[in-house]
Amino acid sequence: MKMKKITYKLFLVTSLILLAFAVLIYLTLYFFLPTFYEQYKTDQLQTGIEEIIDKSKDLSFQNAIPLFDEYAQKNNAMIYLQNNEGAIIYSPFLSFIQGSTQALPGVKFDNTKPLRNSNNLSNSFDVAMPIQFQDGNLTLVVSATFQPINEASQVLVRFLPYISIIVVVIGVGSAYLYSRFITRPLIYINRGAQKMANLDFSEKIEVRSNDELGELSNSLNDMSLNLQQTMLDLQKANQQLQSDIEKEREIEKKRREFFSIVAHELKTPLTVMKGHLEGMMYNIGPYKDRDTYLQKNFQTVQDMEQLVREILGISKLEQHTFKLKLEEVNLAGLINIITKNLGFFASQKDIQIIKQIGSHLSVFTDRALLEKACKNIIHNGIMYSPHGEKVYIKLTQDSKQHHIQFQVINTGVKIKEEDIQHIFKPFYRIEKSRNRNTGGSGLGLYIVKQIFEALFITYSMNNTEQGVQFLVTIPLSIK
Repeated sequence: MKMKKITYKLFLVTSLILLAFAVLIYLTLYFFLPTFYEQYKTDQLQTGIEEIIDKSKDLSFQNAIPLFDEYAQKNNAMIYLQNNEGAIIYSPFLSFIQGSTQALPGVKFDNTKPLRNSNNLSNSFDVAMPIQFQDGNLTLVVSATFQPINEASQVLVRFLPYISIIVVVIGVGSAYLYSRFITRPLIYINRGAQKMANLDFSEKIEVRSNDELGELSNSLNDMSLNLQQTMLDLQKANQQLQSDIEKEREIEKKRREFFSIVAHELKTPLTVMKGHLEGMMYNIGPYKDRDTYLQKNFQTVQDMEQLVREILGISKLEQHTFKLKLEEVNLAGLINIITKNLGFFASQKDIQIIKQIGSHLSVFTDRALLEKACKNIIHNGIMYSPHGEKVYIKLTQDSKQHHIQFQVINTGVKIKEEDIQHIFKPFYRIEKSRNRNTGGSGLGLYIVKQIFEALFITYSMNNTEQGVQFLVTIPLSIK
């Protein structure tokens, strides 16, 4: 019902306007038509008399008779011709009487007065005018009534009920059709706009014309598309924000877990050192040998220092302000330097390092970070391989020349699948006793993971027939 209010308003206004115009026209006809008709008829009669008088000057009386007959028939007027004695010489409405002296009853004419309307345009037109022929002079008398127009006005009054019915039916019907025609597109556009207001963009408003309503439809469709796109952008932004929040929560959770583990890792050697120092201070039992326990405490401090350095390195990588120092790095030279530095550890376990690398393989990356990651991988391969095994190091470039593959394979060892899934977590060690003599801090592979993610390098660790394979895919440059 609310949507159709404009239809009812337009229908009512249009009906009132049409009815008002109908009443105005009727009143105009009723009051002004008689006066207008009298004036028009008077002018027509006078003009006709002047034309007859003008033409009669060149005609004889007998030749001028057709003019009088035509005038009487055309204007529905009574016309008489009288001589000086007042006798009727000729009239189209009376029988011709030669030499008759019958005068027009009830009418007296003054031949000396000009053309005039004796009743001032009230109900009839009466005039007497001298007229000249070639064979003599006479008096022209013309009389016409305006009664038919008065009767027409009375008929118009009686016909008013019928006219009113016709006017009402036509006016109301026309107003209804007009209002429906005008408001139908508005109602249709309003229905579409309400759907848009309810965020329903499933249907577009059909453009049905090229006028302002068509422009309004186009504008609403454009607004719908823009609003829909904006909502999609906001939804994507909201999803991204939600994802960022979840990631931040996960990072915060991992950070708390990390610091909890760090606190535990630092607490254990500190407790051991405290016990040693107290034993040496009070010369209790074996702690009297201070040199031995000072050496052990010194080694513990070195382990703690190394742990702190690794923790600081991880913290630096996780900072958003950390900037990479990019440069061209020759991978062959880098691997040679790393294997040379780790040769001592390999010789202690009689492990043979076999390198299969090219001499012209270079990438554009951060040299210090890549060196640290590769060193940790090769060091782990040496330390966790049994005595007398081999460590293979391979560098290959793919056919598309987009990246270089770096592989480290240590033979004679396997890692359980459940351990591979967690091996890159901080402080995770396959050897559960957490003895520093049989393993590191548990941060080596976690640092490798952080470095590779910062350098956009993909990596994986898998069991093969030979042993454990660490596969690294290095892009030629960081985009």
